[in-house]
Amino acid sequence: MHNLKIVKKIENKIYNMFKNENSGHDFSHLKRVMKNAIYIQKHEGGDAYVITISALVHDIHRLVSNQKGHFTKPEECLDEVKQILIDCNIEKEKLEQILYIVKNHESKDDKSFNLETLIVQDADTLDAIGKIGLKRCLKYCKTHNIPVSNKNYPLDSKEYIPDINPISACHYIYNTMIPHGKNLYTKTAQKMAEGKVKLLENFIAKQYK
Repeated sequence: MHNLKIVKKIENKIYNMFKNENSGHDFSHLKRVMKNAIYIQKHEGGDAYVITISALVHDIHRLVSNQKGHFTKPEECLDEVKQILIDCNIEKEKLEQILYIVKNHESKDDKSFNLETLIVQDADTLDAIGKIGLKRCLKYCKTHNIPVSNKNYPLDSKEYIPDINPISACHYIYNTMIPHGKNLYTKTAQKMAEGKVKLLENFIAKQYK
């Protein structure tokens, strides 16, 4: 790792910022994404230092969203991310690379980004599927009074709008989580996702048996 002291400093700062977050995008999520990203990087390449820090700070927009009371896009929170990195003495030549990844980490239908961005995207997606992803989804839906299933609408209903009107947890799993799990960029992440996607498909089948 390029500079472990800076990574640890950022990690401690992020922990203090996210320790009271309870929507599923908490510090534990950030640590798991970082762990996934480091594992993928070891097999696929890329700048490990940039990838590690990007994974730690990628969800700052979630905190800003909570503060504002409405969803705020990652690109709208780059000033906040930049200030955190500057406060932690991040090297100037790495700063813009990290901001680029944070800005684009949710654009998961575009595979033209650099390797570091695609690795963080894959790492984030891996934590949003499988057993942990299912648990996070159900927790989020419970918090927002969204039912587990809603059989008044078919799973492929045109009424479905991701994150805005998911209808039910099953609709979100079917329309967002499973497709994302099947659309990963790196071969390492694709292999990691196979069992996770199968678990989600089995959950849907059980609910609609």
